[in-house]
Amino acid sequence: MTWPTMEIVPVENFGVAVEILFSRPLGFTQSRLEEFSGRLCDAQDGLSLRPDQIRLRRTDDLYQYELSAQFFGENGWLVRTADRVKFGVRNGRTVADWNVILQLLQRLYGILRMDPKSTTVLSTHVHGRFHSEADRDAYLQRFAYSSLIARPAGLGFVQIVEWEKEIRVLIEKSHAIPGCVFVSWDTQYDNNQHWETFLGSFLTMMENAVNLFDLSFEPLRETV
Repeated sequence: MTWPTMEIVPVENFGVAVEILFSRPLGFTQSRLEEFSGRLCDAQDGLSLRPDQIRLRRTDDLYQYELSAQFFGENGWLVRTADRVKFGVRNGRTVADWNVILQLLQRLYGILRMDPKSTTVLSTHVHGRFHSEADRDAYLQRFAYSSLIARPAGLGFVQIVEWEKEIRVLIEKSHAIPGCVFVSWDTQYDNNQHWETFLGSFLTMMENAVNLFDLSFEPLRETV
């Protein structure tokens, strides 16, 4: 029996998004949004946002409020509501971009001081470039288990030793970048982590999970 070879491809770009779920909803007064916004603007320990990047929409005095911010052009966003905070950055290209994302996440968790019993939903993605579209299509053809499958893709829920929760991995043709596969990871973790160490394990989790599909990535590039 011939085993498929491991495909190792460079990363064209990537993104990270989290949905941080509160253990219970916080009313408008309890959320202390003015203090929260000030800490987001802190250049030393916050996200170094400008006041004009932050907006508040409020329709009643209890739970119907939404604080939002955009940064890095339109590539970064933050939304806080009564029961969750959403944060994400897309179109990262280099190892420096990756490190900035992890630093901002660490600072955000420091600001929020989450209930350790609460949960975060993590979604990451990568566009990985093959040498050619033909090579990319040949790899994806491994998942064509029937001649009736018009556009093969890989999908699986995997469990790896280094990660407590199940990880959903999807591998398909990239519709944004020619010659690339689009790979996404969806999973969860509890908000009781040592954040500096734990956030640094994201790449290892992603790599180990996608390796089960005979796919691997080169180290993130130093420059564009």
